[in-house]
Amino acid sequence: MYRIMVRKQSRSGTAFLCLLLLASPLFALEKSIELGKANKWGEMQTLEGVTAVPGRWGFQDLALASGEYSPDSSTELLLHFDEPGTLDATGSYTLAGSPLLITEEAAALGGGSAAFTGDAHAVGFQAPPEAMFSPGAVWGDFTIEFWLYPATLSNGESIIAWTAVSRESAGQNTGLLSQSLQCRIRDRKLVWDFQNLFALPTGERLPVTLVGTRQLVPRIWHHHLLRFDAREGLLEYRLDGVPEAILHTTDTGTESGSIAVPKVGRAHAAPVMLGSGFTGFLDELRISRRAVDDPVTSRFLGKTGSATSRILDLGFSSTRIARIEAVASTPSDTTVEYYYKTADTWNGRQLLGGPTDWVPFTPGTDFKDTLRARYVQLRVELYPDGRRAQSPRVSDLTVVYEPNPPPAPPAGLMATPGNGKVTLTWRAANDIGVQGYLVYYGSAPHNFLGLGAAQGDSPIDAGTATTLVIDGLDNGSLYYFAVTAYDSSLPRQQSEFGTEVSARPSRIYR
Repeated sequence: MYRIMVRKQSRSGTAFLCLLLLASPLFALEKSIELGKANKWGEMQTLEGVTAVPGRWGFQDLALASGEYSPDSSTELLLHFDEPGTLDATGSYTLAGSPLLITEEAAALGGGSAAFTGDAHAVGFQAPPEAMFSPGAVWGDFTIEFWLYPATLSNGESIIAWTAVSRESAGQNTGLLSQSLQCRIRDRKLVWDFQNLFALPTGERLPVTLVGTRQLVPRIWHHHLLRFDAREGLLEYRLDGVPEAILHTTDTGTESGSIAVPKVGRAHAAPVMLGSGFTGFLDELRISRRAVDDPVTSRFLGKTGSATSRILDLGFSSTRIARIEAVASTPSDTTVEYYYKTADTWNGRQLLGGPTDWVPFTPGTDFKDTLRARYVQLRVELYPDGRRAQSPRVSDLTVVYEPNPPPAPPAGLMATPGNGKVTLTWRAANDIGVQGYLVYYGSAPHNFLGLGAAQGDSPIDAGTATTLVIDGLDNGSLYYFAVTAYDSSLPRQQSEFGTEVSARPSRIYR
């Protein structure tokens, strides 16, 4: 009994395997095109407000590009602190003294920041001739701004320090006057202090000090900005875009009166020093020769960023797109929206269709049999959280599809000559996707540009028939024939040519 049961099970398993093998042509194998991971987003055509950053699995993620400044005509000094050996992005200021310690572990913008460990050694940048911090300079409008991540907020920690010496005359006497700019921490607040730098038209020097009203919170990034409008003598300190302290550098201390502007002495000017005694991180330091009223106070510039892929060729018309998968992370209130375009023809342009043709989809959705095309293009739109402090990330995009190859060519083509005609017969192609046959003819091997047959020029659509009589041929001429099968795709796909045959019509045939 046991042997019989085993034999029956074996026969049953063999029958199932045979059925599976026979049925397999009906089920196309899935293929995929991956845009992330090892591909490194090489299939992306455009990145707008989006950049590739180190990400999941040791590859790269797509994330919103941070709002780093670019130098412009008013930029005096710009330090991104993104990589070791950081230099002034304007190419003007040179490093003086200790090198910068750059870390990728913390950044307000970009890929890194300057790290300070609390020692007294500051990092210096020497101004070139004719710059704001060079001897004899007279300042007009200016802005000093940076991102700060304090760790301890101890009194006396210096963020920016600069000194100069002016040679002053009083009657018959000439003396040296020390000048300074200090940005430091006191009582957990940021203090801006100018000594003997602001000068009235009379030459009198005004002491100027601004103190923030809010205490800073350690281990949080904040944007600090000091701006001066020379036309009004208005000096303003902002924390995260909100005014903290305002004063007028006038002889009256109000909006009216003579205006004092910064004047650097000609005797000597020291480098601009950063981070003496400071513990924490400094990022994106910019000094401008204008009163900036549109600073970047968020980690990300815009409300959104987008990435658009190249046009992906799936190989065959009416290819079934099974699903489009994505691996992404959306912290806090961030989100990613996904879109596609498809077409069976492509005009060679960078986009399929028009700008309004994008179709939204949810990653992983089974399109069943509703989405068929040869060409597909993808687009992702990334949105930050409400504070524009966090970005979503897209680690991978994958198009999963089932190829729709052309049908198999018909076999067994035979040509029987007649009087001014040739009768062709062939076996139907072994492919359920075949919708008809095209018959090609011509006057030379592999040259199927025949003309003049009663049924029309080459090729002749035979429909689903497997026999075709071609009339109107010249007796005595040798003709060559081949047949292809076509499917229901739009545009329809043809098989390869089947076997080529030849025949010569003649009057000898009745």
